[in-house]
Amino acid sequence: MMITGFFDNIRIATTQLFSNKLRTILTMLGVIIGIASVVLLLSLGQAVQSSITAQFEGLGASLIRVSSTSSDAPLTTTLTDTLRTRLTTASYVMPQTSGNYSVVYNGDEFSVGVTGATTDYLAINDRSLTGGRFFTEDELNSSARLAVIGVETAENLFDTANPLGAEIRIGTVFFQVIGVLNDTGGENDDLIVVPITAAQTRLNATRTNSGEPVVNTILVLAADNNQVDATTDEVTTVMRQVRNIGASDSDDFRVFTSSTILDTLSSTIETITVFLGMLAGISLVVGGIGVMNIMLVTVNERTREIGLRKAVGAQRWDIISQFLTEAVVITMLGGLIGVVIAFGGAALITTLVSDFNVIIQPSSLLLAAGIAAAVGIFFGVYPASRAASLSPIDALRYE
Repeated sequence: MMITGFFDNIRIATTQLFSNKLRTILTMLGVIIGIASVVLLLSLGQAVQSSITAQFEGLGASLIRVSSTSSDAPLTTTLTDTLRTRLTTASYVMPQTSGNYSVVYNGDEFSVGVTGATTDYLAINDRSLTGGRFFTEDELNSSARLAVIGVETAENLFDTANPLGAEIRIGTVFFQVIGVLNDTGGENDDLIVVPITAAQTRLNATRTNSGEPVVNTILVLAADNNQVDATTDEVTTVMRQVRNIGASDSDDFRVFTSSTILDTLSSTIETITVFLGMLAGISLVVGGIGVMNIMLVTVNERTREIGLRKAVGAQRWDIISQFLTEAVVITMLGGLIGVVIAFGGAALITTLVSDFNVIIQPSSLLLAAGIAAAVGIFFGVYPASRAASLSPIDALRYE
């Protein structure tokens, strides 16, 4: 009996809504916009997080980066050698310089990130070559003007021509291209790698007060994925000892892994997504107020009907459930249209933005349904209660 009454309420609600289509659409508009915004923003947040996760996974889970946070205590090659000697859980320790430079070939000029590294670059970054070779230890020691370039850099500078053996100008210095790195499908494909000694002597001659070349970063590769935390702790301990940092003093350096950065970014993205979702929720509040307003109008329009139903035995709950059902049907239908719009927006963004896949998750659909129903119930309770509280005699007299 209860189930039959429920479906009867839905049938009556649907009939009432479609009897005035324009008013129903205008009432649902706020709910439609709110649900579409919330679902799409949540999906965008998840897509951004997935994209960033994929990029940072490419940096290597076992790779640890050390940088200085004090201009008075920069990182040096000597410090790198000390770490290499004293770390017991690291397989590689490599100094690295980096900077953006103007790179010119055959009149074409591009701004490219140039990395100064040692012969351990391929191993520590899990990279390989698609052509040519990497520079040798002897060439590193002699500060040879040699360059290994990414596939995107090769395409920008040489188009379809063979880059091997060509000379490119980095800043004001000419370097010979001897190799091309493998294609990773990311930002790491637009770069140039040169011997760190050449970078320090020919591109950036920054020195410490004692005249020692400065490095931007020290890369440490843990011997095993399960030892990353242990290696990170060991690096921190050695760095504090070498720099004579007291037990109560703060570090003048930073040790971080890809997972550290990823956790921070993920937390930030989640916070921004929730904040934007709350802003989008304002549309739902506006839509809910519209639903309440139209339901109050409906109660006035159907006062005689309410009185007649009460006169033939309808109980208070029967009236409440009828008008509450109508409010929920309005918001659920608006929510459904909003989800369809969100799917369309996700498909459009995925099509327009390369390497960015926006997927509407099932959890977002459940959230949309829950929000739509909640809005309908919350903003439909008062009109339904008002309808149920009408006196049958007064209602039947209403003109």
